[in-house]
Amino acid sequence: MKLFRKKEKGILPETSGFTSRTLVIYFLVGIGLIGVATYLYSNYLIQRVRRETETTSRIFASYVSGPGTSEEELLALLFREVIEKIDFPVVLTDVQGIPYSAKNVSDTNLIRVVKRLDKEHKPIPIMVRTGSDSTFVGYVHYGLSPFTRALRMIPFLMTAFLIAFLFLGFWGYLIYRKSEEEKIWYSLAKETAHQLATPLSSLSGWLETIKKTIPEEIYEGIAEDAQRMKEVLEKFSRIGMQPRLIEKDPNPVIQKAVNYIKRRAHKQIQFIENYEPLPLIKFDDILLDWAVENILKNGLDAIGSKPGVLSIKTQTGDGGIVIEISDTGGGIKNTKDIFRPGYTTKKYGWGLGLVLTKRIIEGYHNGRLVLKRTGPGGTTFQIFIPGSRK
Repeated sequence: MKLFRKKEKGILPETSGFTSRTLVIYFLVGIGLIGVATYLYSNYLIQRVRRETETTSRIFASYVSGPGTSEEELLALLFREVIEKIDFPVVLTDVQGIPYSAKNVSDTNLIRVVKRLDKEHKPIPIMVRTGSDSTFVGYVHYGLSPFTRALRMIPFLMTAFLIAFLFLGFWGYLIYRKSEEEKIWYSLAKETAHQLATPLSSLSGWLETIKKTIPEEIYEGIAEDAQRMKEVLEKFSRIGMQPRLIEKDPNPVIQKAVNYIKRRAHKQIQFIENYEPLPLIKFDDILLDWAVENILKNGLDAIGSKPGVLSIKTQTGDGGIVIEISDTGGGIKNTKDIFRPGYTTKKYGWGLGLVLTKRIIEGYHNGRLVLKRTGPGGTTFQIFIPGSRK
């Protein structure tokens, strides 16, 4: 007896695609880019310093050549090699601070330029010496060259780049870890389903063998539980697979899950059901049954052995269908962790019920699962599944 259909071609676990190989490639490429950028920029700096060294050396060579170089020639060399090649902004002002000459300045308002340059550097006074006397004739106001400004920004840019690089790497590592954890859960669920399938098949076969030797009521009870186990194994075998979305009325599937919980609830639990006519929507009946059953079981656990009420309501809304499930339990105290894997308030709970329910509704059906309200008077969960697009 076969419990499961063959795995459809192309159906794969839903993983992020961020593997350890991707992380290695990311870090290798990142380190390579940092190395190349560092090499190119360092080479640029070296060439720049080399050119300035050559200029200084030529001036020094002319200076030490002695009587062969006149003062006019030395001044011409300084003007040609230094003054003409400066690339930083310079403004000359007279003793009253009025600008009369400028270089590498695009702003025509030289007074405003002088104020801006003075904030960067203290102006240099110009003293003209005649013999033993010195005459003050004005100031030199100067700023930073584009090269120096860029050089000053390099530490900040490198720091920002490294922070972004490490942040993206850490983010990728978290995604990789999450992907690996999901694979473990997928594998555990599928292996559990596989291991239980064989003995359950044998149990079903033995049940058919002894069918005529036991009371019909006992046979039907065992057969119902065996069938339910088959459905549970089918659910676990479907984890990580693409949903089989079929367009139909969801009310019968919801009622089936409610009826199953009804038979297993104690007599002091009252079920209030209100099923409005619903439009046809695309959904996976096994997964939707699982999601509704999980919320109903949580409601039963919240009520415990005390008298209580479970309310189930379906209606249309927002272009889809809405399922509201309410209980009269004690409410949820820590609401921020209820969808976190492993979080549970039950002694023997796994903390996967609401996690799987949220994945089923939001990941597989593009819907929403929200905690509508909770408190001492009870809890209400709301499921929304969008309608079929024509």
